[in-house]
Amino acid sequence: MSADLEVIYTTRAGDTLIGLERQYLAAPFGWKGVKALNRIGNPMRIPVGTPLRIPENWLRVEPRTARVVAVSGDVTMDGQPLTLDAKVPAGSILRTGAGGFITLSMPDESRLTVQPGSQARLEKIQGFHGLPGQSTRIFLEQGRVETTVSPQRGPAARYQIRTPTAALSVRGTAFRVGSDTASGAAQAEVTAGEVGMNRASAPQATALPAGFGVVARADQPIPAPRALLAAPSLDGVPAVFERVDMHISFPPVDKAASYRAQIARDEQFNDVVASEIFSTPKARFSTLPDGSYRLRVRAIDAEGLEGYDATRAIELRARPEPPRAVEAPPGVLAWTPNPEAARFRLQIGQDASFARLLVEQDIDGLRSEPALASGRYAWRIASLHASGKRGPWSDTGTLDIRPAPGPATVARYNDRLRFAWAGQPGQIYDVQLARDEAFQDLLVDQRIGETALTITAPAPGRYRLRIRATDPDGGSTPWSGTQHLQSLFLLPAWSLSAPAAKSP
Repeated sequence: MSADLEVIYTTRAGDTLIGLERQYLAAPFGWKGVKALNRIGNPMRIPVGTPLRIPENWLRVEPRTARVVAVSGDVTMDGQPLTLDAKVPAGSILRTGAGGFITLSMPDESRLTVQPGSQARLEKIQGFHGLPGQSTRIFLEQGRVETTVSPQRGPAARYQIRTPTAALSVRGTAFRVGSDTASGAAQAEVTAGEVGMNRASAPQATALPAGFGVVARADQPIPAPRALLAAPSLDGVPAVFERVDMHISFPPVDKAASYRAQIARDEQFNDVVASEIFSTPKARFSTLPDGSYRLRVRAIDAEGLEGYDATRAIELRARPEPPRAVEAPPGVLAWTPNPEAARFRLQIGQDASFARLLVEQDIDGLRSEPALASGRYAWRIASLHASGKRGPWSDTGTLDIRPAPGPATVARYNDRLRFAWAGQPGQIYDVQLARDEAFQDLLVDQRIGETALTITAPAPGRYRLRIRATDPDGGSTPWSGTQHLQSLFLLPAWSLSAPAAKSP
């Protein structure tokens, strides 16, 4: 009988084989079998401290179940979808799809997380009547599992993970196991405690201490353990991400061939929501909702062994997403719509620091033509949810305001007025003459290709004049400052004021 299938019971004062049968053994097994197996002379008088070998399958079994404490993505048990808090009995087959995760809590608080693209069978999870501890055995046919094992106390306490190539047994540790049926390889990485690894055909186990791992291949001896790679540094990773498409960069690790990055909702990484392998020290995730998460990254060596973990808390605050700037004429700002946005908030600053704001306003539409003095400015825009929540700012853009046409002059010729101004070659001009300050009651609204305009003199009164230029590339200048045109009292003459100052 293999030692893995036996319990070593240490006798106490008052123990007899008949008493042990009544307390621990299941029919049809009895004390005579224990007597013969252990060569006991007097079944009624056993020295205190005597180690007794008892086959595990002779003991009175108490079936136990695991509980689902986290599940995400495509996960099934015996072909049926799994839900949170579901019970998982012995014999259950767990399958995870490409993005699926499941974490089980055992009755002794050990945790087992089945990674994406895996298949594992919970072969055994049981206690024994009257004995502390439990016996757990998982068969990993394909994929990866990560487990944290509570200290196994009691003669019947065992925790084992088998693969088609090798088996790993522990009594309290943190380790990972991988199985690849295509190549016939099994791997183990130990981050705390110690694991014993043996081939299915060889009972002698290889000790794997913390900080070491091994890749075992079919029909080959288990190789010497290899040191795990150091944890990456995540000090430079920002604490807050403001884009749905998260780009996470970190310094490379010596001898790393690739990296695994994972994101979980909890600090223990029971509830993993994303896991990917990247060939460079740059991770990218793009489907997560806003919230608080834990990031975990480890380096992978050329043999496929995954090293020590680096973790840090991160937050995703990317919604409502900022609109994207779209091409617009110079002096005009335009952006894309966003179905999550009820309105938009626009900021224009003297520079990209936005320390001095020239414009901050909420806008319903998708376009703005700020009335600013000529110059170069920085601008950004954010979406506003109907609740009033502001999303992150867009990338900073540049706003160029071109100089407006210079002040116009006026000259009278009989009953006609001629306006003239300075301009640039190739410009086209919009000229407006209005009766009101808002330029709603227009007397003249004309586009010309010259720097002068002649009109029939209006009735005596007070009017407003403004001019805007369009450059050959299609970009427009702001309107010039408003000039006031008025007839002089009792004289056949007109005056034109200097342009009104424009506030940024």
